[in-house]
Amino acid sequence: MDITSANIAALTTDINTQFNRFLQLAPAVSAPLVMDIPSTSAANFYPNLVDFPGMRKWVGSRVIHRLENDAFVIKNETYENTIAIKREHLEDDLFGIYKPFIAQLGKEASGLRERLIFDLVNNATGIKGMDGQYFFDTDHVTYDEDGKEVTYSNVAELKDGETAGPAWYLFKCDDPLKPFIYQTRRPYAITQRTKLTDDNVFFDKEFIWGADGRSAAGCGMWQFAYRSTRPLTIDSLADAMAAMGSQRRSDGQPYGIEPTHLFAPTTLRRTANAVVKGGMVPVLAPDGKTWLPGSNPVEDSVKPVCTSRLNGKA
Repeated sequence: MDITSANIAALTTDINTQFNRFLQLAPAVSAPLVMDIPSTSAANFYPNLVDFPGMRKWVGSRVIHRLENDAFVIKNETYENTIAIKREHLEDDLFGIYKPFIAQLGKEASGLRERLIFDLVNNATGIKGMDGQYFFDTDHVTYDEDGKEVTYSNVAELKDGETAGPAWYLFKCDDPLKPFIYQTRRPYAITQRTKLTDDNVFFDKEFIWGADGRSAAGCGMWQFAYRSTRPLTIDSLADAMAAMGSQRRSDGQPYGIEPTHLFAPTTLRRTANAVVKGGMVPVLAPDGKTWLPGSNPVEDSVKPVCTSRLNGKA
């Protein structure tokens, strides 16, 4: 290839096409978990949603629930990935060899969101959320049927005789509010240094293309998340679902929280599918000795999602 401004411009167009194709096509396993929020400054400030109110009968004046956006901050970070191609390699028409690597830039930029979100999930027992507590914690605040504050844990406690296994998670993902937040300050795009007069070309005979952008991830609605290291069984899943459903508003009314997704590491794939998809399960007969076939009370109650990005650490 002749090294001319026109040829390099055409090459840059090809690079942008490869980058954007994989940026858009890369699958987002985390998509159900995430609120996508725009960002227009160095950080976003979010309200402390300890209690999110519901509709009430209008008696007297309105009850105003003020959202103060100064309780929780997520700061944006800049990320980059840069490649260089030697001038001689372009002259010798070797660009085709590099196309998969350039496409990988788009894949990696898209995968950054996955990495940031699942890093949060894996480490959320030590990351603070909107209420100032750790996202997965044993002493969140909810309310009883009389509207009195009570302690709520979104971390399962091992029962007698149980040994901790790989961590698995329940999430409610069908509301506008979600368990996690991903905010984009500047979308990821390719920038080039390819002018023949650029220092990298003139002195080092290298054409450089770099992907960069600004974004961040943070914890959202802890009420919609539950973590367990109990053995994944029908009983432990049912217990986790019941715990999430026990949360109430400050007026004593149930939130009506029902999880939609079971997230687990790939080491639990077979178990997760068996628990959620198994139609018939053994049930102990009244005589306490005989096992009979029975229906699975949690069949298809949640969607199982297994990913290698969850480390399963207890």
